[in-house]
Amino acid sequence: MKSRLLPLLFLLAFASCANQRYAAGPLSQDIEALPGYRGYIKAISYKSSERDLQERRMTVYLPENYYDDTARRFPVMYLFHGARGNEVTWIERGDCLITLDSLRARGAASDFILVLTNENNYYGDKDYKNGHAVDAVRAFWTVDGVTESSFMKDVVATVDSLFRTVPGKKGRAIAGMSTGALQAMHISANNPDSFEYVGLFSAYAYDVAAGLRNPPFYFGLWPKLEKQFETPPSYYGLYIGNTDIFYPHMVMFHNALTRKGYKHEFIVTPGGHEWYNWRKFFILFSEKAFKNQ
Repeated sequence: MKSRLLPLLFLLAFASCANQRYAAGPLSQDIEALPGYRGYIKAISYKSSERDLQERRMTVYLPENYYDDTARRFPVMYLFHGARGNEVTWIERGDCLITLDSLRARGAASDFILVLTNENNYYGDKDYKNGHAVDAVRAFWTVDGVTESSFMKDVVATVDSLFRTVPGKKGRAIAGMSTGALQAMHISANNPDSFEYVGLFSAYAYDVAAGLRNPPFYFGLWPKLEKQFETPPSYYGLYIGNTDIFYPHMVMFHNALTRKGYKHEFIVTPGGHEWYNWRKFFILFSEKAFKNQ
């Protein structure tokens, strides 16, 4: 039964992702001049340590009071796109910057730096094409841990070097939706002392294909989680719609975490694998992150 169910789940997931509208490609450097936001948008190019890929780009959103006190340091939230996304998808489709401005205006979210990365796998500089979005099937099936393994060195270290961050676990949150949630889960599990807040939106936790491509990174999740929960994150949240293709899977993951005694929150909302839910999940997670700081 399980052998028949897994291929069906993959096909349904692809169909679901294909029906979602994603950003066709990244905005140019003019993204920094987009009007209507309270904070400061930065398009950052950074050196990639991946083979045959010299450079990647990320979008950074600084809170509006970032330049008011030059001695103040800010925590950082890293937010991942899903299949067919890139470093501007959460802005174009998820309205994350407007949402964050609104949350802060009413005191519902802390002042933190938001980092939107491009977690797609590319076949070298020519394929990268300034960070274009790739199709859903390719994006899902090329998750191989290479980009994820470089995340701390390439992305986190770069952000810490360029901005006044709160370095270390207490000053970092990581979240993502769909494929990005899978990546965020495993990055945090592989770096158990690096993230204090973890948010998984419509995640698929047991990607056997990714594990076969990169066993050291994507296999052995539970021993890694055991290490991560020795000093547990302040918040570990699972978010899923009740008609999402991954809902049964996330119930299983939630039950397994519960049996292990790993403190977490399991939030179920109406709806499926769609932006309506991911926007809501971002709001809920932003309201949780860094509230004790």
